[in-house]
Amino acid sequence: MTSTDLTKAFDTVSQESLWKILAKRVCPEKFIAMVRQFHDGMFADVNDTESSEPFLVTDRIKQGCVLAPTLFNIMLSAMLTDAFRDCNAGVDICYWTKGKLFNWKKLKVKKKLQEVTVGDHLFAKDCSLDAKSEYDMQQSMDHFSSAWDKFGLTINTKKTEVMYQPPPGRPYIEATITVKGQTLQAVDKFTYLGSTLSHAVHIDDEMNASILQDVQFPTKLKRQIISK
Repeated sequence: MTSTDLTKAFDTVSQESLWKILAKRVCPEKFIAMVRQFHDGMFADVNDTESSEPFLVTDRIKQGCVLAPTLFNIMLSAMLTDAFRDCNAGVDICYWTKGKLFNWKKLKVKKKLQEVTVGDHLFAKDCSLDAKSEYDMQQSMDHFSSAWDKFGLTINTKKTEVMYQPPPGRPYIEATITVKGQTLQAVDKFTYLGSTLSHAVHIDDEMNASILQDVQFPTKLKRQIISK
């Protein structure tokens, strides 16, 4: 599993590319025009003792805007579609939808199961990649990095982390994954969307992290009250 970090994700989105993607996703012209009204004609200036001349902003979506995460996800979805058009790396998940969730005997009857390959997890500007082997993960990262370049975005290799979760009975080893010749940091656990994921594939680290946060919260709150 690889937790990717993007360099100034919201600030480097090409607005023209975003409008084209919305049109290809069959969004009504009226809707696109409404969204553009929040971005077209946007000016900014630089304040350093004195203010610079205002300049037109053509690349970015507004951070703090309620539309920003959705707009970025739409662009990210288009990018991933392009990235993995010829790559099927991911983790296979079997499931059924007819109730009796904990009837494990059904897992052995393949005719009653459906299978889906999950290769990525998205939330706002956060994206993590899944693969069944180190080779597949390297292939995914190569496609991912290439697609980002096409869309004018950049992977922050210093903050992108990779973690290997071995099957039961196999030893843990550090995975070696590279992006443009730079080796990504290998970790035995990382936090994704507030949850702690570990190489051991159990919830002990998540429980310990939650307990630690609960213990530290009163102290942090007390410091804020005293400082104010």
